[in-house]
Amino acid sequence: MNRKILHITPHLGGGVGRVLINYLSKVKPDTFFSHEVACLDYANDNAFNTVKNIGLHLHDKMAGEHQQLLKMIAAADIVLIHWWNHPLLYDFLVRQTLPPARIIFWSHTSGFHSPYVFTEKALNYPDMFVFTTPISYETNEVRSLPDERRKSLRVVWSTGGVEHVKSVKPKEHTGFNIGYIGTVDYCKMHRDFLKINSKIKIPDAKFIVCGGPSEKQIREESKFYGMDNQYTFTGQIDDITNFLSEFDVFGYPLAPYHYGTCDQALAESMASGVVPVVLSNKMERHMVTDGLTGMVAQNEKEYINAIEKLYLNNELRTYLSINAKKYAVKTFSLDTIKQEWEKVFEEILAFPKTIKKWKINLQGTDISAKDIFLESLGNYAESFISYCNSSSKKEKKKYSDKIKQFAESAVWQADSKGTVHHYHSFFSDDVYLSEWSELMRKTN
Repeated sequence: MNRKILHITPHLGGGVGRVLINYLSKVKPDTFFSHEVACLDYANDNAFNTVKNIGLHLHDKMAGEHQQLLKMIAAADIVLIHWWNHPLLYDFLVRQTLPPARIIFWSHTSGFHSPYVFTEKALNYPDMFVFTTPISYETNEVRSLPDERRKSLRVVWSTGGVEHVKSVKPKEHTGFNIGYIGTVDYCKMHRDFLKINSKIKIPDAKFIVCGGPSEKQIREESKFYGMDNQYTFTGQIDDITNFLSEFDVFGYPLAPYHYGTCDQALAESMASGVVPVVLSNKMERHMVTDGLTGMVAQNEKEYINAIEKLYLNNELRTYLSINAKKYAVKTFSLDTIKQEWEKVFEEILAFPKTIKKWKINLQGTDISAKDIFLESLGNYAESFISYCNSSSKKEKKKYSDKIKQFAESAVWQADSKGTVHHYHSFFSDDVYLSEWSELMRKTN
């Protein structure tokens, strides 16, 4: 009997889109499971064409088609929701009562840093909550769950596969190339990325930075250090293999507040044999074993020393390269993700279908866009709620200042990432979202 799996995702593009598209390409055709995809917002052209070419149904712009989406949920054997703090996803979940269904959340965020956080309601909503990294077990919200609920938690690494890079071979080149691939923006990369690099004492060092969206701004900043001739900023690239083949090391210092879980660029560097050097953030510590599959630095000074050590010690670089490749090819392959999901699907099929309803003390038209945003923040919503309930200018000023403190983080200044700016972009008529967005813009 063919079991129908409905994937619901806020959009189909970027890193999550790549993970899902590559997974669907791997499992098609499948004699036991059939797959269908519903995007609340958009599917980019590449995703749309790829899904079509492998013979699967893709429905986009479903945010305005809630009733049709509810029918699709009722018809599916399993509903896999690709979950993160996205306005359209929360708007759907909070407002709608789902028909009897087996629901899985696959979280594409670690849950450690607002506004991408786990909430008690989100963790308890689905039949199974699946993390993309084991570090999520360490969040306070997960630790607070009753033992019985913790039994419904699982981990499936989020990977778009590494098969396309495992055959990468080093190319002859001049200089010592320190490569970076991924999000070129301080919401992900370390705020002192350029400063750290300026302290690396390697005579022929070159820094190749691949990705966007803020590469032009950071390129300009590199001139402050007198190093702009050492940098190459490529912007977004379609084929990373040519760059990986010329990297000597993968210099990947990320911000301590970054939202990553199972980093695709890091997995690809390891699978291609390019040794990663990372800071000791939670995600990186779980992906890279210091001294075995790369180097994990406890601070900026150790990071600089690690890069310099690999420059001087080719034997160590070769040892780490071999180990990193072996580990990554096995751990982050599409075969592995396919097998892990088959286990989860088989397990949840034993669950009965049940109605799902978000627990909120408001109904129907009483729920505003502001309320949707507050639901997404869990315990972090306190200052925003107090702002709404303020009865005097003095009190409102007090909570305005607390809200501004969020904006000190680069993540909260993003136009996406579940920020108030993100919610305001979809629900521009909401008075509170307008006020908060303007308030947090003023801190720039």
